[in-house]
Amino acid sequence: MKSTILSILFASFVMGLFAQTTLSGKVFNGDGIPLQDATVRLLLLPDSTWIAESNASKDGSFQMEAKRGEYIVHYSSVGYISTYSQPYRLTNVPQTAIPIFLQSADQAIEAVQVIGKQASVRQYADKMVVDVEGSILAEGNNVLELLEKTPGLVSDGKGNFSIQGRTGANVRIDGRDMYVSGAQLASILRGLQASEVSKLELMSNPSAREDASGTAGIINIVTKRNAIVGFGGDVSLRAAQGREFEGGFGGGLHYKVNGLDMYVQGNKSYNRTNSHNLTERSFYDQGNLLSFQRQNERKFLDDATFHSVRAGAKYEFADGGILDGSVHWMEGSYKPYATIEMDTWRYPGGVYAERAMSNNHFDESFKNWTFNVNYSNRYEGEDHFLKFNFDFAPHGNDYNNRFETDVFNLQQNTETATGRTNVQDLSNTTYAGRLDYSRPLADASKIELGWKGTYFFINNDVVNTVLDNGTWIQDVATSNRFQYTQHIEALYAIYSGKYEKLEYQAGLRGEYTFIKANQVTLDKKNDQRYFDLFPSGSLLYNLDDNNTLRTSFSSRIERPGDHDINVFRIYEDAYSYHEGNPDLKPEKSYITEIGHGFKNRLFTTLGVSYGRDIINWIIRQGDQVGENLSRPENIGRFLNYSASVMYNQTLNSWWTASHYANAFYNDYTGEIGNVNLDAKGSSWTANSRHTLQFKYGFRSEISLYYRSGVTTGPTRTDQRYGMDLAAEKKVFGDRGMIKLAVNGLLRNANPQLTSEYGDLKIFHSDFPDNRKVLLSLNYRFGN
Repeated sequence: MKSTILSILFASFVMGLFAQTTLSGKVFNGDGIPLQDATVRLLLLPDSTWIAESNASKDGSFQMEAKRGEYIVHYSSVGYISTYSQPYRLTNVPQTAIPIFLQSADQAIEAVQVIGKQASVRQYADKMVVDVEGSILAEGNNVLELLEKTPGLVSDGKGNFSIQGRTGANVRIDGRDMYVSGAQLASILRGLQASEVSKLELMSNPSAREDASGTAGIINIVTKRNAIVGFGGDVSLRAAQGREFEGGFGGGLHYKVNGLDMYVQGNKSYNRTNSHNLTERSFYDQGNLLSFQRQNERKFLDDATFHSVRAGAKYEFADGGILDGSVHWMEGSYKPYATIEMDTWRYPGGVYAERAMSNNHFDESFKNWTFNVNYSNRYEGEDHFLKFNFDFAPHGNDYNNRFETDVFNLQQNTETATGRTNVQDLSNTTYAGRLDYSRPLADASKIELGWKGTYFFINNDVVNTVLDNGTWIQDVATSNRFQYTQHIEALYAIYSGKYEKLEYQAGLRGEYTFIKANQVTLDKKNDQRYFDLFPSGSLLYNLDDNNTLRTSFSSRIERPGDHDINVFRIYEDAYSYHEGNPDLKPEKSYITEIGHGFKNRLFTTLGVSYGRDIINWIIRQGDQVGENLSRPENIGRFLNYSASVMYNQTLNSWWTASHYANAFYNDYTGEIGNVNLDAKGSSWTANSRHTLQFKYGFRSEISLYYRSGVTTGPTRTDQRYGMDLAAEKKVFGDRGMIKLAVNGLLRNANPQLTSEYGDLKIFHSDFPDNRKVLLSLNYRFGN
């Protein structure tokens, strides 16, 4: 009898242990309307293992079965911000989850708090997403600095970016093109604070839905969005100390009720810094050393201010239509100055022949506007919609730079004063409109059709003067007026669907390009017209609940911009200048990737990229010995092989980590004239970010990164590495947040590069101001 009772008790225990229980709940949008077909996933803690999945019914309700244990729930729906629930401990008793309200992804300005817990770096079928809003270390950085530390990205600090070793990434904000590049783009990114950014999306292989420009893919900067019903706002204050002090403040207001959502957000930042660098140049003539220069430059920035204001309003109609309008204004002024000491040795003999002392003053400013209006209407389900979007973006840049140099001829014991000014009035205006339509078909597939038209016009007036016997006179040979027009018309079609465990997508994009370059000063015009097709496709195969395979293909283009083809010279200092090349051809690339995902935690990717007519800026000898000229060229063929691994790790309930490693091999083959430009080299990068969650609203973060040397055409950069540390604490009843960060706690102080082309070899070593202590305070008020 006793053994029978024990057997019954044991059987009851086992049945209870493995018995199924239920979790039910409801999903709504921000206005309390049920979200039909919202995806609800049940994840087992502590590893967030996928257990079950359900789609919300017409009234937003769902129900899932699972074994006893501790879980979190992930909620998502197309067009809405995904979020995680609080942990639930499921027992034999059915439970009801707290109702969830998903906020539209098209809104603006989120508050201080972060809802849900997700990995800082996440891999999806079509992109890698880097969480910025949830990162303490992002605070206090501008967006240019943020991108320089982003996994998988390489930045040259001048507005040019590479993805997995491939140059030519296209940068966007909230899915819209910036319509600027190079130095203009770098200025805008310096003025945009990381505190305004929610996340970064890196699309190394975009679909036909996206513009084909950008041979390395697309970097999309997603700004913060309002996710709270009612009236409220936030204020922030930040300060940083490196070699100099810098700081800023900002804030915003939002109001959302009954389908109406309005917001305004503003920021101001003030920067000061100083740095120095060493450049050595060796000039040759038929293999014989002709002269050697050693240049020591010190840069000072005592006055740099940036202002940014974003405002917008959105209204959701009862029939499902959404009308949204926004305006983004940015203004900045940048007034650095530099002192340069240049020593020159003549060969043969190695005679110390010349010493030059330069004082350079820069006065640069920009003012950018972006106006956007879009309307969307959803029909039956999330995949049946019509969207219209229009952008108007006028940008302006002014430059007033002055270079003064005293040259001492040590052999003849003479002194000469030289000088040059460079005044530019640069403006560009862009109009862009697009129409997108998506319709589901009967067999779980859908078709997408779209059109986009882009027109922009650039006007650049350049006036250069030189100092001649104490008198400033205009340099007619380098002063000019240059106008550039680019018009692109694009159509695309995408067919996608699902068959059992296989998801597929095939797309084709056609783009007609018209480019007109007008050298007004020379009365010389150059027109280009061409049409290109850009196929793309992807496959995703779900092997089982834990493993997925994916592969994708796309073709891309990099068109020469205005700065690439403007033949007139722009001076950077008394000895360095650059000019465009009107004979440039567009660069084309073809990218293929294959990847594997395991439990949504471990992702591996292999990629191959082929490019032709690669556009690369080549540094060479200038008109005079001792001068160097930078000019873009098409250098032939490019091959890139890449492999990356990303691992999201949960060490325990309070310690999570994201690790990313990327190795790639670049192979350039080509020549300019009789100069061979073959160059090849392997590189690797690694990032590891750890987040520690403690009690009483205290959280800390540590990031380590390493980047080996990178080969880009004839240039090879040296290694970069560092470690950043940050902590935050909730204050004022969870309405406020105070953050302290140390950027560059461990870092290499002098990154280097070498470049060799023809008769010029260059070695450059930089000593930037990259160690800072940052303190910020954020406070949220209202709802």
